[in-house]
Amino acid sequence: MSSNEAGVIPKIVMGTFDPETRWRDPDLARLPAMPDKDRESIVLCMDELLFPFCGPDDILYSRCKIDPALYEYLNGLGFSFRTRYHYDLNDEREPLPEPDVFKRCMFRLAADQAQCHIPANRMLQAAGSGYPEGAVLPESISPMNAARDLRQTQSPDEAMFTCAAKNLSPYAVTADTEAYLHAAGPFGPLPDLETVVRVNSKMYSNRLLARIGEKCYGTEANSAAEMEVAGNALLKRGPYLLKDPFGVSGKGNLLIDSEAMQRRIAEHLYKQEGIGLRSQFLLEPLLLKEIDFSSHWLIGENGEMEFISLQRMINHQQNYGGSIKADEAFIRQLENASYFSVMEKALRLLSEDGYHGFVCFDSMMLEDGEVVSIVEINARKSMGLINAYLDKCWETYGLTSWLTFLSLGLPEGFAIGKLLHALRVSGLLLTSPGGYGIVPLSSNTVMVNEILTRRRIAEGTQNKRGMPKGRLYVSVVGRDDGHRSELVESLRQVLADLSVKVYN
Repeated sequence: MSSNEAGVIPKIVMGTFDPETRWRDPDLARLPAMPDKDRESIVLCMDELLFPFCGPDDILYSRCKIDPALYEYLNGLGFSFRTRYHYDLNDEREPLPEPDVFKRCMFRLAADQAQCHIPANRMLQAAGSGYPEGAVLPESISPMNAARDLRQTQSPDEAMFTCAAKNLSPYAVTADTEAYLHAAGPFGPLPDLETVVRVNSKMYSNRLLARIGEKCYGTEANSAAEMEVAGNALLKRGPYLLKDPFGVSGKGNLLIDSEAMQRRIAEHLYKQEGIGLRSQFLLEPLLLKEIDFSSHWLIGENGEMEFISLQRMINHQQNYGGSIKADEAFIRQLENASYFSVMEKALRLLSEDGYHGFVCFDSMMLEDGEVVSIVEINARKSMGLINAYLDKCWETYGLTSWLTFLSLGLPEGFAIGKLLHALRVSGLLLTSPGGYGIVPLSSNTVMVNEILTRRRIAEGTQNKRGMPKGRLYVSVVGRDDGHRSELVESLRQVLADLSVKVYN
């Protein structure tokens, strides 16, 4: 049944991952970090992973064109959605975007397109997509009046979509979201940017714990000198984590385990303060954790609270490694520890502070059984939420999946179609709901750096190919944890047979 038949207003799903870098005050001092251009391009293409939030009449508006072979495969599994994109990097008739343009927020790219009345003809076709080849998008999602200007006649289904398409489902609200709302709206209400930025700060989550009467582990430091004083006290008891207010997995958090290391970091911050930047960090003792997990909720505009899922996180040190639905025994354990009553208090305050929408609480259970209810708050969509929505497909058959990724180095000539073929031949590819296997979830996170490298070499702007990096996100559908691990090992072998290096 389509969204229209069900009386549901179709929506546009879009966004830019790693919004924390866009929320962060540019006047704040930064922790030292190794630049990684390959990582940045991959993260910019992670918007493909938002397709589980789409229904048949919804549109996923992505930065880059999803590989048609992957789109057709997902459609065949029952993930039916329409898609629009901004760039087709494989189209050699179009020049490559400049790096500064390519990395703009997706909402800015979409707003600019709408304001410039660029024809909305970037529609990817697949079986059952409902649009003929070359059709423009309905007026409500295309640049304003572009369809009329092009004198295209909409089908009855398109006309219905035009009247109803007033829902925007962002990955996260950013400064550029408002520009898109003005250019392509009107849309339903979203929380204002100031509120979103405030509630996503680690300072907010730390203070919220105190507001609801929970144990608060963090110490705020608003200068390098304060960081040293607080850090010295923590080091007497053991290592600690130094956290940027908007740090994310593997970026913006440092483990400090000695005074010498702390001194080097302090000197790095003092230099930045000397040129007018401000230091603001959260210091937390390194806790002996047993389990990382997250709970996912939806806060309605009027304060209603909906529980969506509890996900176990597979983390490697401070880096995200995957998500899987928590079992009932673990949920009961958390209920006995009053975890959900703490969440209700936190959700109530988030609503009172003006936030509504999806929210994820990162949490952990320590080795002694103590539950740390709020490690940080992600007031946006999240990887665990994506896995929860994927599970809606598998749960019909009594199955759950593990959302994870492999970091890859790609050989020359690699393509997503080759991977799909190899997985199908090996019997690893899940080909129908209810079975077991690997479900590739993204194409451009794998291919973006390979495509950019190939084209730059052809244009003469790059000499050496090297081994372009990619990231393959997959849903691993198996009987249990052991079976899912076996499937991932088999996936590694398939990649090795294709001369693909796996780094994690």
